[in-house]
Amino acid sequence: MLIFAEKGFLKRLELTSLDFLFRLRGPSLCNPHIVIVEISDSDIAAIGRWPWRRRWHALMVKALGDLGVKSIYFDVLFSEKSSEEDDGLFSEAIKEAGNVYLPFAFSGRSTDSKNALLPLEKLSSYTKGTGSINIYPDIDGVLRRVPLFFMGEEGLDLHITLKLAMDYLGLKIKKLRLDYLSLSGPKQKMKIPLLEKNKMLVNWTGKWEETFKHYSFLDVLGAYQDFLKNQTAKIDLKPFKNSICIVAATAMGLYDIESIPLEPVYPSAGIIATAISNILDEGFMGTFPIWFNWLLIYILALAPALLISGDKPLREILLMIPAGAIFLITVFLFFKRGIWIDFSAPLVSFSGSYLIVATCNFVRVSVEKKGFFRLAVTDELTALYNIRYFKTILRAECLMARVEANKSFCIVMSDVDHFKHFNDTYGHQVGDLVLKEVAAVLKASVRSSDIVARYGGEEMIVLLRGTSLEGGLVAGKKIRENVEKHLVKDEDNNYKVTISLGVSSFNSQDNEETVIKRADQGLYKSKELGRNRVATIEKPSFL
Repeated sequence: MLIFAEKGFLKRLELTSLDFLFRLRGPSLCNPHIVIVEISDSDIAAIGRWPWRRRWHALMVKALGDLGVKSIYFDVLFSEKSSEEDDGLFSEAIKEAGNVYLPFAFSGRSTDSKNALLPLEKLSSYTKGTGSINIYPDIDGVLRRVPLFFMGEEGLDLHITLKLAMDYLGLKIKKLRLDYLSLSGPKQKMKIPLLEKNKMLVNWTGKWEETFKHYSFLDVLGAYQDFLKNQTAKIDLKPFKNSICIVAATAMGLYDIESIPLEPVYPSAGIIATAISNILDEGFMGTFPIWFNWLLIYILALAPALLISGDKPLREILLMIPAGAIFLITVFLFFKRGIWIDFSAPLVSFSGSYLIVATCNFVRVSVEKKGFFRLAVTDELTALYNIRYFKTILRAECLMARVEANKSFCIVMSDVDHFKHFNDTYGHQVGDLVLKEVAAVLKASVRSSDIVARYGGEEMIVLLRGTSLEGGLVAGKKIRENVEKHLVKDEDNNYKVTISLGVSSFNSQDNEETVIKRADQGLYKSKELGRNRVATIEKPSFL
């Protein structure tokens, strides 16, 4: 199950279930020390077409530095030269601030820094740090994980997310394992849970417009001018003090449009900000080890087998619903505490197991009921229907025949000739064998729609559906001849057996007792006439 869950439908189901939990949980608090400065559509309209001259970025570095920002990060690739003057101004501002971070990007899925889009050396030589901005979506195109580092040919390259957070907290990498990254510093230690060796599952705090503090590029510069003049700024400048400030282009067409569990359109800068917030607050989304997922799948797969017997299906269905609900509530409570349990595969195993167990129990109960029914309506010796069940069917036939003339029928009553003498001579075991063989011949001599039953003792009775008296006499003759031709054999001897038969046909005044009575009278007539023949009292002819 876990193997199949890593790809295809179950993998998508796992990811969808994760998204569902984030939406169900709703927004959570983000770190207040993260500030977003947006290069918005209004900024582009006021300053001019993008890319701007880099003196604007130099001015922003100066402003943010004077406002007390601790770390300044430009979510913009400065890999190409502009004018010598502008690059010089920007480089000098970065050098003077001493707290600027710039990104680089690996090409495709490569982790070779030689082929990466690196910031200009003139700029990067004065930065406090650089880091990769590569983030890869899951198979459904949604971003849920951030790779915190990359193992390249030249060593470990950090993602800008981890670099900014580590420097802000004064931490360094202490230990790197497959399932976690350990950081430590003079005042703090932490473990970041990892997926797939280097990825952190992002604990989404909310939608883009509802999280972090957002400011327009020009509003910040305007507020900085008021700050220099000791005037009251139009925006609150307090959040900038000791913050991580992310300067990012969010104007239409300028930023990477990403999809996250909470929003289909989300700036990549927001992903970086959310991941940094997770690390600063240690608000990680952890997972249980793989063996726990296996155990959970097995437990939920076994649960229906323990809870379902099939005897009371409605009660068991009502039992399964709260059992599934309790599991989902437990998953949600763990999720709120920062532990993600993939409930998709266990729930599929639970549902699949329930369907299999319920189906097997339904079949078992049906077979058992069919067996009980067969025992209730069947004569044990001859395997024919018993007289109680026969009369139940006959009663229904009488009701239908009164309504529809074409539903008329005949009754044939038979008796093994001289059966008592036969039984006394050869013994009860041979007598039982005779009854079984005669019953088999009767059943084989009529249609599958006709009903054959043991009336009692050596007497047997047949209901011939949709048959006239003449047809009943012909059928009776056929039965008599087949029995006469049949040899009953045991280990020692062969026995020849004959039967006598009486036939009656239904009329509108009949009920089940009267029509049987006339067939019995016909049988009595056959015996009076010498046995081994068919007779009826309804007209003076016999065969």
